[in-house]
Amino acid sequence: MADKPAKKFRIGYVTATVWKNEGTERPFYTVNVQRAYKEGDELKNTSALNAADLLNAAHLLTIANAWIMEQ
Repeated sequence: MADKPAKKFRIGYVTATVWKNEGTERPFYTVNVQRAYKEGDELKNTSALNAADLLNAAHLLTIANAWIMEQ
C-alpha cells in the first residue's frame, strides 16, 4: 500500500479511501470505509457503521468503484 491514498471520497461523517497497490502484472485498488466521530475534543475513526451511515457508505462505494474503473 502507498503512503498516501490514491483518492478519498466523503459524505457526511463517512469516508471511502482508495489505495493503489502494485501487483505483479498491473496495479490493483483496495477501499477502506470509515466513520468519523468525536471523543471529547479528539476526532477519531471507526470501521463500525450505524444504520444512518449505511446508505452513505453504499453511495461512496459506488463512487469509488466508478473512479477505480476509470483508472
